[in-house]
Amino acid sequence: MQAYSAAMAILARGAVLVAGTCLVVMTAVVAWAVFGRFVLNDTPAWGEASALLLLAWVIMGAAALGVREGFHMGFETLRDVLPPPVIRLFKVLSDLAVTLFGGCMTWFGSELAMGVWNATLPTLGLPGSVEYLPLVLGGTLMALFGLERLLAHALSGSAPKGMPEHTLITD
Repeated sequence: MQAYSAAMAILARGAVLVAGTCLVVMTAVVAWAVFGRFVLNDTPAWGEASALLLLAWVIMGAAALGVREGFHMGFETLRDVLPPPVIRLFKVLSDLAVTLFGGCMTWFGSELAMGVWNATLPTLGLPGSVEYLPLVLGGTLMALFGLERLLAHALSGSAPKGMPEHTLITD
């Protein structure tokens, strides 16, 4: 379990690095597009499409990290008034649902990406599948991070070491 958690920590740091870099680049792209439109009177055609693509990378990275670090939203009012064994069951079911959801995102996102591989994004000149790569990689990370939580529940009865036991944003 320690080796798997160490590998997931490396993936999580990589996801933060990619999402953070994409956020900075997206900010620069939007700033350039605004400058081009209002100062140069020449809006770059690629600005909006590339900003939206970068935003997808930011969102998917943050969503995957939310699974690992427990800062995703949760509805815990009912769960908190139940007996401890039922609370544990709900935690496991929640992590199982998130893991399966991530797996489905990977599977169906891959199908979408393969379906538009031969298409070209007109303003960027990139293959159409580039739009679905954040969905595929984000889903894969969600599934891997959810699996880490499930393994921790199976082995220790709690969240992975160093991760919050409860969601940080609740009802």
